[in-house]
Amino acid sequence: MGAATHLGIRLDEYDSVIRTLIPHYTDLIDEAARAVDHVARRRPAVVDLGTGSGALAARVLAVRPGARIIGIDDDAGMLAMADKRLRGRIATIRANFEKARIPRCDVITASFALHHIPTARRKAAMYRRCFAALGPGGLLVNADCCLASTAKLQAAHRASWIAHLQRTCTRKKAEGFLKAWAKEDVYFTLDREIRLLEEAGFQVEVVWRKDSFAVIAAVN
Repeated sequence: MGAATHLGIRLDEYDSVIRTLIPHYTDLIDEAARAVDHVARRRPAVVDLGTGSGALAARVLAVRPGARIIGIDDDAGMLAMADKRLRGRIATIRANFEKARIPRCDVITASFALHHIPTARRKAAMYRRCFAALGPGGLLVNADCCLASTAKLQAAHRASWIAHLQRTCTRKKAEGFLKAWAKEDVYFTLDREIRLLEEAGFQVEVVWRKDSFAVIAAVN
């Protein structure tokens, strides 16, 4: 299932509607791109996993205009959107990023993509593949939902997400969204994400966090 279908969004309205569904979406994408800006190379090779409509890739190009972007996604419609958005400045690979070969690169990015990996075992394998694809000093940036460690904070963050959704829909519909998404989306706690990355060999920093959303920067 493609991202737009999973979220219940038409392709032509994806970029506008996603902000009403995901709290802090713009900040999250901006902070992920800012993390890429710390890479020393002026023309880094960047692989964007689950590139979707190319929102993060576009922000990366804004901070690193010389970057060479490769987007991997198994949704042909979303890849077409990314290509149109970036006006040919992205090379695309239509494939499941868990199965596709990750080209050798300086940076790997992902935004709201890795939560589709359902188990810790498979996510650990993904992080090992990312580590192997990156050169020395390479960077993995992941922007996603990362749960708090305590049930109390998780409940507070969920309430905040529902409040965000209620700006454009009823509470019943907001809760329905989260219930429907939970059929495919698997969120780990932030500390577990960090452990999985460290076990793959990365040095990890949390460069931004608000409620249950975070940007993690992991260095090879």
